[in-house]
Amino acid sequence: MIDIKHLKTIATLKDTGSLVNTARELFLTQSALSHQIKDLENKLDCQLFERKTQPVRFTPQGMLLLELANDVLPKVEATKCRLKESLNQPISQLRLSVECHACFHWLLPTIKEFNNFWPDIKIDYERGFSYDAIPDLLNDELDLVLTSDIREPDKLEYAHLFDFKLKLIVAPDHDLAKKAYVTALDLKNETIISYPIPRERQDIFKHFIQNARFDGTLKNVDQGLLIFQLVSAGMGVAALPDWLVTPYESQGLIKSIPLGALGLTRPMYLAMKKDMKDNPVYRHFLNTCKQNNGR
Repeated sequence: MIDIKHLKTIATLKDTGSLVNTARELFLTQSALSHQIKDLENKLDCQLFERKTQPVRFTPQGMLLLELANDVLPKVEATKCRLKESLNQPISQLRLSVECHACFHWLLPTIKEFNNFWPDIKIDYERGFSYDAIPDLLNDELDLVLTSDIREPDKLEYAHLFDFKLKLIVAPDHDLAKKAYVTALDLKNETIISYPIPRERQDIFKHFIQNARFDGTLKNVDQGLLIFQLVSAGMGVAALPDWLVTPYESQGLIKSIPLGALGLTRPMYLAMKKDMKDNPVYRHFLNTCKQNNGR
């Protein structure tokens, strides 16, 4: 009754947020897509999502089907990959680097899950974090790079994984903690605690403070836990991804605030050489990252 194509449609609808984008992604006409969804709803005798919402809002029944898609599709993809293992040059390792310190929070479980399907392929992430890993990818010293910035798009393939919110974190008793959102001016004299990344590569400066005057202090810390401890002690503020912030905020250690009235959303990409984008091993690692979705 429920086909793989139905699960792919539901998963794509969740990723794209609209019927128009889903039809484009699946190379269907909007009429064909609407007919497919209506036929599935008739078979299941339930409505899967609310019409005329942007992005699409799933019903409880639709969420159950989405859970099934999230469980089944990666397994189908992995099986397809295993069936295509007869590559001209079998891959024995993937050399990975990360341009986001906070990614390790979800990346290590992702690697473990990938290796459950590909136990003979070593994920070499000994280089770990690098604020500028793209040159090594271009020089064939790396195979994959996790990044939020697109560079050399004519030479590299950038697969979109997910979007995340960058949140400002402050101590619960900080003056900014009562604000609905912060502006660049609010940060003018603050001490901003960050990972040891050049200022010009930091999202909070590149995409939020930008050309606004900043007379505060930039303090570099190489451990995420220490950043939270310093912020909680009132020794500065920091901008971190929402997936990293939530556990500490739920304990009341810090308070998170949107950067700007609409919040600051950033993308996460998996960069690779263009000739590797259809390689089944690479595709499976990509889909495993998407499945974890930064959580």
